[in-house]
Amino acid sequence: MTQKKIDITIAIPTCYGGQSLVDTVETIVQAAQGLSVEILIQADRTPLTPEVKAKLKKLGAQVAWNDVEGSQFKKLKQLLDKAQGEIFVFTQDDITFAPAAIKEIQAAFARDKKLTMTGSRVLPLPPVTTFEKSMAVMVRIVDHTAGYWRNGNNYLAASGRCLAFKTETFRKFRIPEMVVNGDMFLYLENKRVGGKFKQLKKSHVFIRCPQKLRDQVGPSSRFQFSKQELVNYFDFPIDKEYKVSRRATARAIFKELVEYPSATFGYFFIYVYTRLRRQSYKKVSNPVWDVDASTKS
Repeated sequence: MTQKKIDITIAIPTCYGGQSLVDTVETIVQAAQGLSVEILIQADRTPLTPEVKAKLKKLGAQVAWNDVEGSQFKKLKQLLDKAQGEIFVFTQDDITFAPAAIKEIQAAFARDKKLTMTGSRVLPLPPVTTFEKSMAVMVRIVDHTAGYWRNGNNYLAASGRCLAFKTETFRKFRIPEMVVNGDMFLYLENKRVGGKFKQLKKSHVFIRCPQKLRDQVGPSSRFQFSKQELVNYFDFPIDKEYKVSRRATARAIFKELVEYPSATFGYFFIYVYTRLRRQSYKKVSNPVWDVDASTKS
């Protein structure tokens, strides 16, 4: 008997492995109905409880464990080595997939045979605290800016919350374990191999924003050092990729100011604070960082 062709591999590297992982897989299963999908999970650091393992098994997910903890890219490479799908979707353990998200990914690759990488839109779940309302503004500003700037063909649209690749092209990527800003690295690596990127306007995933100010300092610091890190990996100029359109940014900020004035001013404070409190490069250059548990709720 011939093995059934697998359309899509959904890959989740995790070092947390709690109930949020189960919740994510549940939304993947619901969104993938009608497609042949395999769900692969590579875990370390925090052992999965028997209850979580049982739930994941019932949902059809395959779980593998690393005795030696490593970076997200270490786990991503392991997942890619096992993938059987023609499309490889890289996501995280605290994501809620919209019902149409995965089918929109599959349809995009079916329509355009030259497409090698896509980014889904990342939107915030309804905030439950005042601080989270301001962080939701940040997520929406990034989403608006990404859509306005070059019609979504930019690094802001390439969020590791949900990236999809043509698997045969993705296997040509370098995936070094020590990269800190993985999202930007993958976007630039797709350019290096001659790939084509597209933002999928109708493929949405949702995230729980950080609920404490200290939870934003680390991610912000890593982003601020991104170009300094990645210039060592590419032999073509990457400066222009970081020059975000001022017009697109202003348009995005204005939209949020009109709709959420108080929360937008709150985000301005967070933005300034995270730059004043930027962590050292030595600290943020470690690709194995602490988990922000507040986003897993």
